Amino acid sequence: MIELLDRKSILNLNKTFASFILEVQDVKYNPIHNPNEPGEMYVDDSEKPRYVSQEECDKWNKEEQIEFDQNRDKIETEPIKFIEERVFTFPEAEIDQYLNNLGNGLENLNKQLDWQSTIFLLDYPTPWLSQNNEYEPVKKALDYLRSIGVTDNFTGGFKANGQELKELTMNLFWIVRCNASLPACYFSGIEKGFVGDICKHGNIHFHFYSEIDRREILNETKEIGLKAIEEVHCYDSFSETSKIDGRQIIV
Repeated sequence: MIELLDRKSILNLNKTFASFILEVQDVKYNPIHNPNEPGEMYVDDSEKPRYVSQEECDKWNKEEQIEFDQNRDKIETEPIKFIEERVFTFPEAEIDQYLNNLGNGLENLNKQLDWQSTIFLLDYPTPWLSQNNEYEPVKKALDYLRSIGVTDNFTGGFKANGQELKELTMNLFWIVRCNASLPACYFSGIEKGFVGDICKHGNIHFHFYSEIDRREILNETKEIGLKAIEEVHCYDSFSETSKIDGRQIIV
C-alpha cells in the first residue's frame, strides 16, 4: 500500500522525523546563516563583476528571508538528542540486483521492526517533478511517480509498506542519484527514533535518536545482508567506475 500525503501530515506521523527535517531546513536553507555582504560580485548573469552596496545586500537578505519564512515547514517540534550515524551497503552486485536487494531490505526492515509504514519526504518543499532528466532509468522513475498520482506541483511525501514500498524505494533511488537539483530525501517509520536516507551511491544512512531503535536496526541489518561502512566513506557497490551516469543539476 502507498499513500501520497501533504508535508504536514507526513511530519505529524513522527515527532523525531519532524524535528530532524526542520533542523536540516534551518541549517541548509535559512539565509540568515549565509547573508549577502557588500563587495565585488557578478549580478544577473553580467559578464563583469560590479560592487554591491550594503543597501542592496540588505534588500536581498530581506527578500530571501521572507521567501524562506513563506516556504519552510511550520509545525511544533521538540529538541532531539543525536546518538550516532551508521552507514550500510549491500554486497557488490549488478545494478538491477543491487536495487532489488535495496528494495527488499527496506521492506524487510519495515516489516520486521514494526515501522507500520515507511515515510519519505524531501527536506525542503520542492516539487518532486521539478527536474526533468532524459537518462532512461530516471525517466522511468519519474513516470512511476506520475503513475501513483504525483502531480507537477506535489511537494508532499509518501507513506508505504509491502510490495509498494519496495517498488517506491527502487524508483526513488534513481531520482535521488541523478536529479541533483532536488533536496535530499529522508525516510523513517511511524513514531520511530531514527531518520534514514539512501545516498546517491545506494548506501543506507541511519541517524539514530533512540537507543532502542539503534539496537533493533543494527541487529536486523545483519539478518538482511547489509554490511557496515565503518568510516562513513560512501562508494558504489554496483559500478566499475566512479562515474555517476545520468546525474544532472538545473543550470
